[in-house]
Amino acid sequence: MTTLQTTPGAAHRHAWLRRPGQLALDNGVLIGFIVLVVALSLATPYFLSTANLLSILVQSAPFVIMAVGELVVVLVAGIDLAVGAMAGLSGAVAAALMAGLGLPWPLALAGALAATTAVGAIQGLIINYLRVTDFIATLAGLSVVSSLTLIITQGNPIGIAADSFNALGQARWLDVPAQVWIALCVVVGAWFWLGRTASGQHVYAVGGNRTAAYRSGIAVRRLRTAAYAFSGLCSGIAGVVFAAQLSSADPNAGRGDELSAIAAVVIGGVSLFGGRGKVSGAVIGALLIATILDALVLLNVPPYYTQLVQGFVILLAVMLDYLKRRDSSA
Repeated sequence: MTTLQTTPGAAHRHAWLRRPGQLALDNGVLIGFIVLVVALSLATPYFLSTANLLSILVQSAPFVIMAVGELVVVLVAGIDLAVGAMAGLSGAVAAALMAGLGLPWPLALAGALAATTAVGAIQGLIINYLRVTDFIATLAGLSVVSSLTLIITQGNPIGIAADSFNALGQARWLDVPAQVWIALCVVVGAWFWLGRTASGQHVYAVGGNRTAAYRSGIAVRRLRTAAYAFSGLCSGIAGVVFAAQLSSADPNAGRGDELSAIAAVVIGGVSLFGGRGKVSGAVIGALLIATILDALVLLNVPPYYTQLVQGFVILLAVMLDYLKRRDSSA
């Protein structure tokens, strides 16, 4: 019998030829972000100004926080369509507790975060214990939570007079906007949890193969429920930042922001099938979206092109994810 063998040198040469393409696929979002920054710096002199760069960080901070929460849900092979609505609920609850009940701002803040964390946990329980699909459960959650926000606010903004609370979205600490520090704390916390703890590794295991994770002794339903609760907590923090920036709770705050959060996760290279993705990817995705939106303003592009551009970016990210999965399975 004759066997065909490839020489080690030929295999090495083929691997070398494939390496640039693989590197481009693995780091496509980062490369795209760098190219975008270079192009914008050449297109307009205002882009690299300190004021504009800080503006991008400030505007992206709440989306980064929401994207981190969405990331954890997607890692366990789920999806949360209610993150934007929960952000609106958080601001409304905090404002109502301060303005309506006269509670001090720390208690109002705790109440707002507890409310959204509870909503996320309830969604997780419905999905994992009542066997309702995540799309339907969180879509219903979006509708219910949006209605609760309108009921609490009566459809009108609620002013927030507590300066200490508003400092969360307006103050500067070490000359850096407070919301940037808050987003950084969420990012570092999520990075430590997912990358340095056993439960964080279980998140990846559950998303990679739920059946195998269950057979290995992981409490799959409990962990997936905790992922939705964490998403609710992140949405609550983002909503507090929104409200603090405006010194009021807008009944429409967070509406539609679930698209930006999901887009940031997808653009950041996180697999929609679960089990693969990094916190850094979600952060880069959120910054990329914020940079694109900033560029549209600087270039005087009409605002109704925003969703069009964002849709194309999401499509490109999904195509890159497909190419990576096809290449890895080849």
